[in-house]
Amino acid sequence: MVVFFDFRFAMLSLSLLMIVCTFLGPNGVNAQSTAQNYSGIFGNGNNSLLNDVFNKVKDSVVQITTEYGPSDFPDRYFDTNSNSPVPTKFGSGFVYDKSGYIITNYHVVSESNDITVTFNDGNTYSAQLVGTDPYGDVAVIKLINPSEENLIPVVFSNSTKLRIGDPVLAIGNPYGLDNTLTFGIVSQMGRLLPNSDSGYSIPNVIQTDAAINPGNSGGPLIDLNGDVVGMNTAIFSNTGAYTGVGFAIPSNDVMRVIPSLIEGGSYEHPWLGIAGFKLTPDLAESFGLPRDYKGVVIENVVENGPADKAGLKDMIIQGDRYGQQQIISKDILIKVDNISITRIDDVISYLDINKKVGDKINLTVNRNGQVLDLISTLTSRPALSLQEITSSPSRSDPNVNPYSPFPDFKLPQLPDFKLPQLPDLGLPQLP
Repeated sequence: MVVFFDFRFAMLSLSLLMIVCTFLGPNGVNAQSTAQNYSGIFGNGNNSLLNDVFNKVKDSVVQITTEYGPSDFPDRYFDTNSNSPVPTKFGSGFVYDKSGYIITNYHVVSESNDITVTFNDGNTYSAQLVGTDPYGDVAVIKLINPSEENLIPVVFSNSTKLRIGDPVLAIGNPYGLDNTLTFGIVSQMGRLLPNSDSGYSIPNVIQTDAAINPGNSGGPLIDLNGDVVGMNTAIFSNTGAYTGVGFAIPSNDVMRVIPSLIEGGSYEHPWLGIAGFKLTPDLAESFGLPRDYKGVVIENVVENGPADKAGLKDMIIQGDRYGQQQIISKDILIKVDNISITRIDDVISYLDINKKVGDKINLTVNRNGQVLDLISTLTSRPALSLQEITSSPSRSDPNVNPYSPFPDFKLPQLPDFKLPQLPDLGLPQLP
């Protein structure tokens, strides 16, 4: 059987991140106090807090194996033991409740022909896909006839209480190595994680340096109480090697989505229908605004979307024959529901946390120096990705893309230029 892993997590596996040495002074002055403070975490034998936390959660974490048909099998993978390879991908998940629901990443189980769940005790069950949220990379599967299994649901913690520097642990099945524990800290909160599959970014993501590897997808990120604070989903690496930058979906976001996935198989994300970028000091100054003016410059407004119907306008750029571009009209979104914003991340996060489909949202906009208050009614995200939506034909000219960064810019017509005829200088021929 051919086995390949989710290459979002292509990093070198680390079993434990030893951070004790970072607390030592140059002369070892703090060594004794550090050892005392952290003996409970890194102690030997029964004194290890990490071991206690692991034992509390290990029976709630599962290995998920998904098989794909030969038609889905990439040519670059091959099976050395069979003429008919069955491609298989490993991932992780965790028990949601006693009825057999398991939570994992969408990309772990999407488009699979067969799903198998293996527990820490070695018991294996088939599972069926119940609900998916491709935009949030969350999925729910359910065990088929798990009557003999003692299901131990995880306990969720409030992820909004996490702070930078808090210790966290990742449990999963990197490279198929079941129940692997890694340790790290919360490196940052509120990251915006691009999702190339859906075209929409995942907001509010936790950044951690706990080692996350192929097969950790869908496993829990837990605190020192053994409570789930997030679900491991991705890493950042230009080389495919471990770089200390991993990402997890916050537990609050997971908990908000799961009931809808179980009840209806899907989750509707509120949608405004805009694309934009942060207003920089130099750009603000060019607009005649103070350099510390904050807001999001609206680049694209999806036709007939909620923002379009509320009256939000595309940015208009014109260029001269020398190729110099100038923004001649723009909307700068400065507040949503009277809350100041500085980045497009702020808008996405606010919608995802505080709004639902059908809600109204107040948009405060600076349009060429005039401040306007607009009201939009949010709809659900369309099935098409944002790239496909914003590449639709112009509402007025089928040959012009209105969502291009330079919708009104055309290259000048070049003159008909011909090289002059050179005279015959009678140069001698080279031998």
